[in-house]
Amino acid sequence: MPELLNATFQIVTPMFIGDADHSPNDGIRPPSIKGALRFWWRALNWGRYLHEARDESKALQLLHQQEARLFGIAADGKETGQSLCLLRVTSNVRRLKKTQLPEAKSGHQYLLGLGLYHFKDKYLREARSTGEVQINVRFHPNTQPNERQSVAEALLMLGLLGGLGSRARKGFGALAIQMFDGADIKVPTNTNEMIAVLKKLTADRLDAMPPYTAFSMRSRIDLISETKRDAWQLLGEIGSNMQLYRSFGQNGKVGDKQAERNFIDDHDLGFQATHGDKVNTHPRRIVFGLPHNYFFSTDNSKADVNAITPKPGGGWSDIGANRRASPLFIHPHQFPDGSIAAVLALLPGQFLPDDWRIGIKGKGAVQQTPVNPDWSVLHQFMNRFPNRQTVLESRP
Repeated sequence: MPELLNATFQIVTPMFIGDADHSPNDGIRPPSIKGALRFWWRALNWGRYLHEARDESKALQLLHQQEARLFGIAADGKETGQSLCLLRVTSNVRRLKKTQLPEAKSGHQYLLGLGLYHFKDKYLREARSTGEVQINVRFHPNTQPNERQSVAEALLMLGLLGGLGSRARKGFGALAIQMFDGADIKVPTNTNEMIAVLKKLTADRLDAMPPYTAFSMRSRIDLISETKRDAWQLLGEIGSNMQLYRSFGQNGKVGDKQAERNFIDDHDLGFQATHGDKVNTHPRRIVFGLPHNYFFSTDNSKADVNAITPKPGGGWSDIGANRRASPLFIHPHQFPDGSIAAVLALLPGQFLPDDWRIGIKGKGAVQQTPVNPDWSVLHQFMNRFPNRQTVLESRP
């Protein structure tokens, strides 16, 4: 394999990425790309290393060692290592002021969340526009062919399921692969080719639940084809479906639609917590990610739900100290001919470490419950789309 990979991506939706103060002045920098590559490399390679090691602990050790060899490891006083691959990023995207961003309808607003959008102030951050990004990866001469191929596959997966910046898992900052040179990689030009490529990339799935977000036999990928709409419209439709599916609504309505109220039990549990009543379980919707919060307009009461961790000296961490990213990835995709599809990818893994709990803070002290994620909640959401094609089927 040549020592250089060249990949061209299309930014499909506005990308909320930038420096420490959240402004997009820095643009798209190699550390952001490398971080995303590491994530997809780990997701793709878990099954391979578990198959080789036959032991979860040993597989994690081998995976960490190889990741450090490929992408580098920061000096920690004990060890350090330089990356075998050097990234160069160029793009033609421009900075978008908040007033230049596309109109966010209710579905977009729901996916953007409180950190990026406010119903009165509108957008809260600037972003990078849609446009083209080129990524060049140059390898050290000591890199083995199979190592280069594994990086190439991670780069391809980034352009099939991933993105960059805030709310990337909700479909913002989506990167769609357009061209690839330097590896045995086929860029899909339509939905059928995309299905074939995704199946080939994930062929090493194993049945055991991964200890982190990775591909396994529990994973599921659905493809939603929409050639008549643009990516922004399609993302908004997915967001509207998620809002209808998850929300209890007000006065029987979610926006201008009849509330479905699929999670009345969650609503009642949250209401009980806000009034200091004992709760014995956590909301089922935590599987969408944490934190998970409730507000009741009838009496302005609220409840916060999040992961809590044991403190060394006893007790539990503050309820606002942790997060758990969603295992569901929304990816609007643009093929090289401009046609549009969306990918919904569910990658179950151990939801939280064994000694963590779910904390529920309402009126009074924080209540804790064991972690029991209900993955069927996410499968039922994915089943809402009648024009979906299931690429990978999940085993129970």
